[in-house]
Parts: sequence; C-alpha cells; structure tokens
Amino acid sequence: MSCDIIIVVWNQAKITRRCLESVVNKTEAGCHLILIDNASNDETSKYLEDFTNAAGDKVVLLKNKTNLGFLKAANQGLTKSTAKFTCLLNNDTVVTRGWLRELMSVAESNPRLGILNPSSTTLGQKVPLKDIDKYAGEVKKYQGEYVEMAQASGFCMFIKREVIDKIGLLDERYGQGYFEDTDYSRRAKDAGFIIAKACGSYVYHQENVSFLRLKKRNDLFNRNRKIFEERWGRPKRVFVESKEGLNKRENELFLIVANKANWVIIARNKHAAGELRHSNIKFLSYPAWMFYVLVFFKILKRVKKKYDILIIRSRRLKNVLEFFKFIHKAKVVAFRQAEEALK
Repeated sequence: MSCDIIIVVWNQAKITRRCLESVVNKTEAGCHLILIDNASNDETSKYLEDFTNAAGDKVVLLKNKTNLGFLKAANQGLTKSTAKFTCLLNNDTVVTRGWLRELMSVAESNPRLGILNPSSTTLGQKVPLKDIDKYAGEVKKYQGEYVEMAQASGFCMFIKREVIDKIGLLDERYGQGYFEDTDYSRRAKDAGFIIAKACGSYVYHQENVSFLRLKKRNDLFNRNRKIFEERWGRPKRVFVESKEGLNKRENELFLIVANKANWVIIARNKHAAGELRHSNIKFLSYPAWMFYVLVFFKILKRVKKKYDILIIRSRRLKNVLEFFKFIHKAKVVAFRQAEEALK
C-alpha cells in the first residue's frame, strides 16, 4: 500500500520543520511527500529546497510564485497524487509512530470507508505536545476500531483514491479555507462513502496557526458558512429525551440525522443500555429520581447555540416545554412525530 502525503506551506519554517521531521521519523508505512511552497519567505523556501534535495525521489516540491490560497494549492497536490491513498496534512501537525499505517489498515477494513481522520487534539483528545508519543501508545489498544463522523476535519484528511476519482477536488470557492472539508465530506457521503475517525491513530494539531495571520478571519468564516449553508442547509441541534433509552428503529433514525451533519443530544437514565457511536451524537446521563427536572433545566439554560428541535417521550414534559417555548424557542415534538419532523 502507498500514500501520497500533501503538505501546503506558507512561511512558518520552524513549525514546518517540526512537522516534516515527525513525518520522516514516525511514518513506518510507505509514503511519498508532495510539498507545495505557496510563495513562502526566503527562509522557508530555502528549507523546503534543502529538505527535498536531501530526500531524493521520495519528495516532490511544487513552487508557486504567488500565494494561490490554501485550496488551490491543496488541489495542485491532489492533481499530482496518483497513490491508492492521499493524505492532506497541515504543516502545523506532529504525527506519531504508526499513525499512517493504522489509517491505511482501517481504510482497508471496509470498502465503504472513504475519508478518515486520526484521533487528535482537534477531535477532543487534547494532549500536551510533550506527551503525544505516550498518548499514541495508549490509543493503540483501539487499533482497527473506527467511529463514524458527519464530516472530516481538514487538518489531516486521509482520502481513498476512489473518493477523488468519484467526486473530484476541493471546492475552491471556499478560498483560504473554512467549511471546505465539511463540504467535501458531504459530497463524499452523497456518493455513498463513510466518514470516520480511526481511533488507534493519533496526530497532534496546533490549531489556527495559519489563520492567526489573517486579519479578516471572522469575515472569511461567515462568508464560507453562507456558501456552505446555501448548498447544504444549516445543521440542526436536536435534543432527545428518552429516559429508558432507544429501540433499534430509533437508533437508526438518529444515526441518519447525525450523518447529515446535525447534532443529536440524547438524555437518558444513567442505567439505560445501548449507545450509538458517532461524532455528532452526545449522551447525557441523569439519575432517574431527578431525570425530568434536570432535562427541563438543561433545555431552558441553553443560551448559546439553542436547540432547534426537542423530541420528547414524556407527555407531561412535552406539555411543560410547549408552555415555555417563549424561552427555549425550539420546536417540540413527540416521539411518534420524530421521523416526520426530522425530514
């Protein structure tokens, strides 16, 4: 098996060196590096040239005379790539031993898997840089396991060749970035592929290093969010009250909802059995004797990112929440109406 690792670089010589040294020293699987120098300063360009010359035919360096923006540069790399697997890797990452081999192994385990992320700081496993090798050793107990995701994050996006052949390149309308990875994931899902996290692989990501240099970061985020939502719609936040847990049909319903990039928060009795494994599904476990009181206040206390839909099994709680709709603003739905409300 082989993988082309694509890394777009714009300045940041120190961080780029840290990333490339980790790839060279910690990658045991067969790989080929495609580096894109996106009109970096002299120090960074000189480092990339020296690194490429020392590596021989294991590295290709593409040099842009002007900064084309991240997405155009990434697409240059994707166009150059011919391997069975491709990995778009940010230069502000540090990989750990076995990271790529595990991604390859998980990808091979299911033909429907199309895009993978490793476990990472970005996905909630925040580990100090000095401890990442130790932590990577601990997650090896999850080798071969994966958790479905609604979308992959672009910091380390591992892509099967079939995905690129079927849906093409990143959408360059997203310019410098934000939402391009989510958009690509949705396109892959529509083409029948599964997006997932490989639990036994770990990559550290020092987030937002590049975007700290952009003065109009918020404007860019809002612009790209508008592009994304015009195409795919706004993701919803769905709160589910199910004290005794969910049956098989209900599990399938909420998995479909989560796979469409919506967030599903499920409140249940802490003794209820069963659990859906998905990045966009979160569980709240409350003691039985205080269950409905805690659910009620959880919903009403939500100030930021309010829930869009409340799916309530208890008739009494549903009636109470209908009365307090002027506070929580959400649509209140009984379980029997859930499938229709979530279309």
